[in-house]
Amino acid sequence: MESGLYSNLLAIAWRYRRRLAVATLMVGISNGLMVFLPLLLRQAVLSTNLKTAMEGEGVPRFLADSLGIYSTSVGVWVLFLMVIAMVSAYFMFRMRLAFVSVSRDVEQELRSQLFARLQAQSRAFFDRHSVGDLMSVLTNDVSAYRDVLGPGVMYPIFFMTLVVPALMALYSISPPMMMLSTLPIIMLPLFVLITSKKVYRRSKEIQDILGEMSTFSQEHFAAARVVKSNAVEEATLRQFNKLGSRYYRDNIWLAAVRGLFFPFLTLLTRVVTISLVLFVGYSMVHSWNILSGADFVSFMWIQSNIFGPVLMLGWVLPIYQRGSAAYARILKLCQKPVEVTEEPKEIAEVVAGADITFRHLTFHYPQASMPVLQDVTLTIQGASFVGITGPVGSGKTTLFRLLNREYEVPRGTLFIGGKDIHDYSLETLRRSIGVVEQAPFLFSKTVAENVGIGQEYPSIEEVEEMSRLADLHDTILTFPMQYDTIVGERGVRLSGGQKQRIAIARTLLVDRSILLLDDIFSAIDAETERRIFEHIRESYAGKTILLITHRTALLQQMDRILYISNGSVVEDGTHEELMTRQGRYAALMELQSLHLMESVP
Repeated sequence: MESGLYSNLLAIAWRYRRRLAVATLMVGISNGLMVFLPLLLRQAVLSTNLKTAMEGEGVPRFLADSLGIYSTSVGVWVLFLMVIAMVSAYFMFRMRLAFVSVSRDVEQELRSQLFARLQAQSRAFFDRHSVGDLMSVLTNDVSAYRDVLGPGVMYPIFFMTLVVPALMALYSISPPMMMLSTLPIIMLPLFVLITSKKVYRRSKEIQDILGEMSTFSQEHFAAARVVKSNAVEEATLRQFNKLGSRYYRDNIWLAAVRGLFFPFLTLLTRVVTISLVLFVGYSMVHSWNILSGADFVSFMWIQSNIFGPVLMLGWVLPIYQRGSAAYARILKLCQKPVEVTEEPKEIAEVVAGADITFRHLTFHYPQASMPVLQDVTLTIQGASFVGITGPVGSGKTTLFRLLNREYEVPRGTLFIGGKDIHDYSLETLRRSIGVVEQAPFLFSKTVAENVGIGQEYPSIEEVEEMSRLADLHDTILTFPMQYDTIVGERGVRLSGGQKQRIAIARTLLVDRSILLLDDIFSAIDAETERRIFEHIRESYAGKTILLITHRTALLQQMDRILYISNGSVVEDGTHEELMTRQGRYAALMELQSLHLMESVP
C-alpha cells in the first residue's frame, strides 16, 4: 500500500482506469444533458413563438426550419425535455453503479489482504495487539476507507463535470450574474482550509476510541461469567460509559462542525439566489433589458444545479478526513512486519521419526527483559515418548511454541531431522506437528466440526474413531444432537474436561508425526486420563510425543523425562535414573505422594 491516502487513490484509479473512465464518461454525459436541459427550455420558450423562431439564429432557426410548424408545439418540446431528462437519469444510475462497484471490489480485496496478513502474523504480534482493535480496523476503518473510494471519488468528478459546463453556460447568458453565482464555490475551500486539520485529528481520535471500545466489549463479553461471578457489573459499566462519553463528545464536536458547514453553505446559496432574483427584478422594473424572461428562467435553473454539487462536496470533505485517519490506521497495520518468515529454499517434508535438537537456544518474549529459555542444549530422539515437567513459568510451554514456530528463533539453534527449522516451510512444519494446549480454543460450531476442523472433508466415521481414542464418544452420545450439538462460543456449553478431549480428538485426527501435548489432562479425572493415555501410546507408537504434565503416574511411563527450571533443563533421564539422583524430580514425586496419602481417608 502507498504511504498516503491520495497516492493510494491514484494507484487504484490507474488500476481501475478503464472502469473509472467509462464511469466518468457516463457522468459527463449525464451532467452535460442536465446543463443542456435549461438551455433547451430557453430555446423552447423562444421557439414557441413562430415569428421569434423564424427571425432568430442558431438553434431556434434550425429547429424552425427542421420542424416547421411543429417547432412551436409545446407538446413536442415537452417530449424533448422528458426524453433528455430520462437519458440523463439513466446515465446517472449507471455512473453510480460503476463507482460503487469499484469501491466494493477494492474493499473486498483489502479485507482479504488484511485477513491474510493477520493470519500470517506470529503469536508475538497478537501478544501486542488486542483482538478488539484489530476487528475495529477490519470493520470500521475499512468501511471509512471504502467511503472515500465510493462517494469520495464519485462526487468530486460529479462536481467538476457539472459545475464547469454550468458556469460556461451561465457565462454565455450573463457574465456579471455568473460571477455572483460562484460565491459559494469560492467560500468552500476557505472553510475547508480552516477546519481540515482539526477535523482530521478529531476523526483519528474517534477511530482510536472506537478501537478501544471494541476491545473492551470483546474482552468483557467473552469474560461475562468472570464479570458476574466477581459482581463487578457496575464498575465495568462505568468504565464502558467513560469510553462512550469520550466517543460521544468527539462525535458531537465533529457533527457540530459538519452541522455548521451545511447551514452555512445553504444560507450562502439562498442569499445568492435571492440576490439574483432581486437584481433581475430591479432591472426589469427599470427596463434595463439585461435578461429576457426565457434567459432568466434558464439561468436560475442552471444556477440551482450548481448548488447541489457544492453542498455535496461539502458532505464529502469530512469523509476524506475520516478516511484519511482510517487509512493511517490500516497502513500502520499493513506495515507491521511478519516476524516468522519463510526462506526461498525449503524442505518438502519432515521425515517421520526425526530427532529434535536444541543447540544453545536462548529466547525471550518481545519487550521482556529476562529470557524465558537460557542456553538450552539437548536432543530428543525420534519416535520417543518424552515427559516434560517443572515449576510454573519455567519455559515448558515456550519450548512447544518455538517448535511450532509461533515465535521466531535464531537460525542454528533448533533442528528437526538434522535440518534447521528455518529450512522447512511453515505449512510443512505445521502439517507435521500437532499441538494440544491446556486451554484449547473451540469454535462456535458443532462437536463434529470442532473435531474435524484440521481436515477439509473428514468422514463421520473418522471423527467418531478419534473421539473414542479421546474417551469422548460415549459422552457425545448423551448430548441432545450428539455430534451435531453446537458447543457455543469457545465451547461454553462444555466442561473443561470435555473441551480438552475434543482438542485431543482434533489433533489425533490430523495424524501428525510429532505431537506436542501441553498439560492436556489437567481437567480430566485419573481414570479417564489413564484410558486416553493408553489409547495414545497404542495408536501412535513410532511417533515423537512430548507431554507437559505434573502427574507422576504419567511421568513414570515416559521413555524420558525433562525437568525444566528457570528456562534451563536441570534434570534429564528416565524415571528410575532421576529417582536415583534424589534431585528436584524425586522431590516432586515425594511431594505428590504425600498429597496423595493426605487425601486418602
